[in-house]
Amino acid sequence: MAYRITEIVENLVWQPGGITPSSGLAAAIRDLFTSQRPYFNDIVRLDEPSPHSTLTLAQWSRPATLTSLMASYSDHIYRNQPAMDRENKPLKSLWAQWYLGLMVPPVLLALVTQSRALDIAPEHFHVEFHETGRAACFWIDVHDDPAATRLPPRERVEKFVVDGIAPVIAALEASGDINARLIWSNTGYLINWFLGEVKELIGEPAADALRHTCFMEKQLLSGADNPLYRTVVMRDGMLVRRTCCQRYRLPDVVQCGDCTLK
Repeated sequence: MAYRITEIVENLVWQPGGITPSSGLAAAIRDLFTSQRPYFNDIVRLDEPSPHSTLTLAQWSRPATLTSLMASYSDHIYRNQPAMDRENKPLKSLWAQWYLGLMVPPVLLALVTQSRALDIAPEHFHVEFHETGRAACFWIDVHDDPAATRLPPRERVEKFVVDGIAPVIAALEASGDINARLIWSNTGYLINWFLGEVKELIGEPAADALRHTCFMEKQLLSGADNPLYRTVVMRDGMLVRRTCCQRYRLPDVVQCGDCTLK
């Protein structure tokens, strides 16, 4: 999935989102999901008691726990090819795509549309894992982030990248078998796709401005390196993924429609 970029609007003026919470931020975000992406309410539960089996990042990233989750996922992926050599790098790449693919779009939608910002600290996110070992549902303790509420979209997104996404990727890299660059590449592809999905909601200038700052700026406003920089690149007037996610190396997994190896 790649999207044609027209004008990049760099000096976007932040105007608070069109949905103003009246009965609490959780209710406002839930209503947003219902009107824009109803299935988000199935994969993200807001301010609901989480099952005892759910785990925070600090819990699932413990070596023994993550090893167990990956073993279950490996057994699932290789279930029809038991004699095939198992490769941990593409396995973790796909596992991370499930995790971030379920978490990032709903949170990103909330951050760029709501007047009040959701606190995206990892301790507020409780993950329910599927029996196969991959993420299935996120149970979020909803809290306002007063400091982030005062930020424009670019800074909200950068805060999400640093405080919400980076700790997940760091935990996976620390577990071995995969480097952060590959997961960031997958994540950049995901964010670029979703900015296309919400373009009509936030406006094309806003979506293009966020694309520019996410993927064309080498540094974040804080001065830190931007981990999303050039994770998607312009080819033939369109932003496309830069590197292969490696999923083609796994058995019975469909190759991406726009795989870079084609």
